[in-house]
Amino acid sequence: MQLVKNIYDNSKIGVLLIHGLTGSPCEMKPEVKHLTQLGFTVKSPNLPGHGGTHKDLLRTNWQDWFDGACKEYEELASQVDEIYVGGLSMGALLSLMLAHKYNNVNGLMLMSPTLKYDGSNVPFLHRLMPLADLIPKLGHYFYWTEDPPYGLKDTRLQKIITKSIENAKSNNSSEFGLFRTYVYSLRQLNHLAKQVKKIAHEITTASIIIHSLEDSLTSIDNAMEIYSQLASANKQLALIDGCDHVLTLDLRKKDVSNLLSDFIINNSKIYNSQKIIYADNDLECSIA
Repeated sequence: MQLVKNIYDNSKIGVLLIHGLTGSPCEMKPEVKHLTQLGFTVKSPNLPGHGGTHKDLLRTNWQDWFDGACKEYEELASQVDEIYVGGLSMGALLSLMLAHKYNNVNGLMLMSPTLKYDGSNVPFLHRLMPLADLIPKLGHYFYWTEDPPYGLKDTRLQKIITKSIENAKSNNSSEFGLFRTYVYSLRQLNHLAKQVKKIAHEITTASIIIHSLEDSLTSIDNAMEIYSQLASANKQLALIDGCDHVLTLDLRKKDVSNLLSDFIINNSKIYNSQKIIYADNDLECSIA
C-alpha cells in the first residue's frame, strides 16, 4: 500500500538516521522518503569529515563523528516529543553510543552493525590496523579502494555508483560518499567498536537489529554479538536475504523501510494512523 496523504500531524516523532564510514546521507534516501511520508520529522546529516575529500576525513576521528552525531541529535530532540535513532554500519555503532548518553531515546534501529569487518570481501589491510597506533602516519598512506559490488546486489545501482565515482573530482566524495578507506579510518572504527562493547550491556532502549545473511563485509556475528549484549527487554533481530551490506539501498530496501516504520509505530505512544490515506500500489522508495 502506498501512502498518499497523511492528514494527521506525526511531526512530533523524530527520526535520526546516520550513515556509515566514508558514506553519505544518500545511503538513507529510501528510508527518509518512506518515514517522511508517514509524517515523521526525519533528519539524515553528514558526519564530520564526510562529504568532502579524503584529507577531510583523515582530519577526524571517532570522537569527532560521535560529537557530530550528538549535535544533530540534540537539535532534533529539541523539536520533537519522541525520537528514534538508526544507523547503517558505523552509524549503528554511533546510534548505540547516543542511546547510552541520552536517556530519552525511544528506540534504536541498527542496520548492518559493524563491530568488525569479517565478511568474505574484506581486504588484507585490516591486518595493518594495530600498526596504525604504533606508526600513526602509516594509516594515512595505506588504503582500501572499494570496487563493485560496493556492498550491494543491485546491479543497476552498482552501475550508477560506478558512473558517479567516475564523474566525481579526484579524491572527492561522489554522491554516495568516498570509496577509498584508509587504515587510519578503519582503526578509528575499531576504537569506536571497543567503546560500544564496553557500554552495550547498559543499554535498555527498545531496539531492532537488521542484518543481511549475505553481507559480504560484516558477518551476522556482528549483529548476534550486539543482540546478546543489549540489556533491552524489547529487542528484535531481523535477518534477511537477497541483499548485501548496504541494505538501506539494496534490493530489499522497501522491506527495510517497512521494518523501521513498523518498529517506530509499534513503540510510539503518540503515533496516529486514523487519518492516513493509502493507494493500492506498493510504496516505491528509489534513489533514481
